Amino acid sequence: MSDTPAPDPLDDKDLKRREKEARRLESENGPLEPSFRYKALLNAVEAGQDLIELADRKARFALVIISVLNAVALVLVVRGGDAIIPREGVWGRVMLFELTVYVAVTVYYIFQAIEALRPRGTASRAPAGNGADTRAQSSTPPSHPTPGESARVLFHSDVVQRDPATYRGLWAELRMDNLNVELADQLHTVSRINQTKYAALARLYVGVQLMTGLLTVTLVTLGIYHITR
Repeated sequence: MSDTPAPDPLDDKDLKRREKEARRLESENGPLEPSFRYKALLNAVEAGQDLIELADRKARFALVIISVLNAVALVLVVRGGDAIIPREGVWGRVMLFELTVYVAVTVYYIFQAIEALRPRGTASRAPAGNGADTRAQSSTPPSHPTPGESARVLFHSDVVQRDPATYRGLWAELRMDNLNVELADQLHTVSRINQTKYAALARLYVGVQLMTGLLTVTLVTLGIYHITR
């Protein structure tokens, strides 16, 4: 009969708890596992795409405001007539100058709306600037995955360059790191697109404020003209 004491159940539980805590700390402080990296990248790409859609909605709303302002200006010019808008003298020159500036500002900021709304992104690789990929568009995507490199299997312009059989075969050989690298490239592309879009959107809303101010000044000028005539 052995005299070796039986292990204390409390010591076993404490040891397991410490091992579990050590694994948790190692997991939190070490590199992300590929599956977690994929989920984080995918969430970031989707958040970036949501920002693109939000920017487009804001640009369309700005165009609605511009349309209302232009409708007021158009009614003023077309329906106002000589009884409302001075055509000659100092007041006529002032009105002509104000309306000319308003038209020029309107045209410029409509181009900013186009810049904010125009499609961007024709490839899955990160762009060098202004939302456009500098890679040759004839570049052929790989037919076999290479460890640690993008296989270019997610973006539509890359997908359609392969025949269906080759594309299905590529997915059969795909590695997690291939997807993670491609998602990182896409996140970079989406971020560049958002940077360009929101810069144009900021300029567009400055234009909306400026157009509102110019139209207000024009209406005030007309009011002063009719009061002092």
